[in-house]
Amino acid sequence: MESIKKPLGVRMDFKKRVEDIFLYGHALWDLAFKQLKAKYAGSFLGVFWAIVNPLLVALAITCVFSGFSRMSVGHYSLFVLSGIFLWMFFSCALTEASSVFLNQAAILRQFNIPKEILPLSSILANFLNFMIGWIVVLPLFIIQHPKIIFFLPFILIVLLLFLFLTWGAGLALSVLNVFVRDLGHLLGVIFMCWFWITPVFYSLDMLPVKFRWIVALNPVTLYVIDFRALVFYGQIPSAFSFFLLFLLSGLTLMLGLLIFARFESNLLKRI
Repeated sequence: MESIKKPLGVRMDFKKRVEDIFLYGHALWDLAFKQLKAKYAGSFLGVFWAIVNPLLVALAITCVFSGFSRMSVGHYSLFVLSGIFLWMFFSCALTEASSVFLNQAAILRQFNIPKEILPLSSILANFLNFMIGWIVVLPLFIIQHPKIIFFLPFILIVLLLFLFLTWGAGLALSVLNVFVRDLGHLLGVIFMCWFWITPVFYSLDMLPVKFRWIVALNPVTLYVIDFRALVFYGQIPSAFSFFLLFLLSGLTLMLGLLIFARFESNLLKRI
């Protein structure tokens, strides 16, 4: 009976957990800004690395796949940029969120805040970092398609839904890594493989039909496709596509909260 009641309690507690996160919103933002500042403390370029890193990666990919592989995509560098910014936010945010309890356990002992705040603040800091770089690069896409200015609300919706997806995944990884320490070591390999099945430097129609299902199963794929449709092709995705984004983000966030709630009671004992 005890094993049955616990999951039910977790589900019934879901609403309260969300309310607590909003209640401690000021702590969430404070921690996020502190982590963002710490990321570039002592750096010569400082926050400009938010722009430089994605640009350098996009340049490298463009040189390899456009120069050597003869990719037939106009403005290929912008094509890559429209995917690499999302991917770098996603991978960096989850990598940092997975180790946040091991690196910042003292905060939980010093302050009475919901434990979810720590991984969420780490992801939010990376999202702010992403937005800084993206705002600087956005004019390049507007020059190509001026009508993108009118699509900004849709772009923001896609980005917020992607943030919720990342929050859900980050919550799960943050507690799982405390109990399964090998997970942190595996993430580098996982993200390296994950990158190649994410349509950052290619589109689905460039792949052989028999391999497209692998990329289609990737949860990040739909966000990259819709984001690229808006900022690179200047097209608004279908209503069904937005529905899938809402569904995927909502389910991932709920699953992340449930996994977090299942393991958090023993969190401080295992850190």
